[in-house]
Amino acid sequence: MIGAPPGDDDDGWDRIPDEPGGSIRATPTDPRKLREKLRRSGFAYLQRYSASEAHFFELMEKKLRRWEAAGYVALGEASVAGLVGELTSEFRELGLLDDAGFAASRVASARRKGASRLKIALGLRAKGVDGDLARAAIEEEGTDETVAALRFCRRRRIGPWRRGERPDRDGLNREIAILARQGFATQLGRAVVLLSLEEAEDKLGAI
Repeated sequence: MIGAPPGDDDDGWDRIPDEPGGSIRATPTDPRKLREKLRRSGFAYLQRYSASEAHFFELMEKKLRRWEAAGYVALGEASVAGLVGELTSEFRELGLLDDAGFAASRVASARRKGASRLKIALGLRAKGVDGDLARAAIEEEGTDETVAALRFCRRRRIGPWRRGERPDRDGLNREIAILARQGFATQLGRAVVLLSLEEAEDKLGAI
């Protein structure tokens, strides 16, 4: 475990209000102290949450903008990008930011919940993960798309896990549409919802 970055006692910067005009308890800080405070804030965030480099950069940039809006700093565009870029690079070198590890963790978690390849890829893209890296993480995780669809059906109690008898054609189409909205192909959705409970559990049990 990497220890917390050095720094002076909390000076109230994390209590700066989101909107200008709120109660302010900290005092203006010089550039050196600003860099250290941003570093400590970023470290605290990564102690609680995982993040891609792009998402972390965005979060820290917003924090600096919030400090600026509160009247603590007056930063030009280059200064903001420079401060956050330096911090992002430092944390990458320390291993606190690792897009490959972030993607692998997200893929594994999403697949366990029955997420489709498409939904996972879109989610990773929204977090700023490179497309090739996302595809590699999905491929390496290796869950079959049918298995993922069955896991989703089991969670939602549709398809083989529906309550009651198999529905009519319209009911089956509604289940297929639910799967399609999750990113599963229509043909796959149709095959999955037509499976019996025994067939579905056999497929999941064979993993």
